[in-house]
Amino acid sequence: MAKVWLDAGHGGNDPGALGSGLKEKDITLAITLKAGKELERHGVKVGYTRKNDKTVNLNSRGPLANKYGADVFVSIHTNAHNSNAQGVETYSFPNSKNGARLAKFIQDEVLKAKLYTKNRGIKTANFAVLRQSKMPAALIETAFITNKQDAQLLKNKQNEFATAIAKGILKYLGINYKPVKKPSNNSNSKELYKVQVGAFSNKANAEKLSNELKKKGYSNFIKKE
Repeated sequence: MAKVWLDAGHGGNDPGALGSGLKEKDITLAITLKAGKELERHGVKVGYTRKNDKTVNLNSRGPLANKYGADVFVSIHTNAHNSNAQGVETYSFPNSKNGARLAKFIQDEVLKAKLYTKNRGIKTANFAVLRQSKMPAALIETAFITNKQDAQLLKNKQNEFATAIAKGILKYLGINYKPVKKPSNNSNSKELYKVQVGAFSNKANAEKLSNELKKKGYSNFIKKE
């Protein structure tokens, strides 16, 4: 069974970036938990740096994933700069071919889902979580919390971000994504539901009610038991 470690950026006394009335730590946690459920739905075992609003030391995140024995490490963040900066970008550790491949799959799925204002591409960086993780690792900066247009994506498209990230991870793992089955709304169903409106020991009373219902447009029949 494949094992994935999901790292929700910041948390607890570290709110991360702030902007547009949002906190990075809240956005990253929501997306992470939703992405984890998508992966678990596909039979992937998922470990989490945090599943609630708690403080986690930066230098313990990679080692936690190493101890878990994860096959993949993905850190989820929001970006911040000025109000004009926009877009999505995904990082891997320099010279990590598998990390770059993982980052590309995640970035591509976000682009396919049109969850971005600008494609900032695949990049490399010496981030602690990427450097300290022994397995292929990627870090996605989903959008700029400091940009109003991007902030709307972060606020309203968390499910879509989570699904796109999960799809990228699944593609890297060689697992086909299975869409959620929608409830069937088959108008040709043969199931029937009957409603009884009265029971009488006197047949005349039954016939009286039957006639009243017919006058009101309700089809009915009398059944003797």
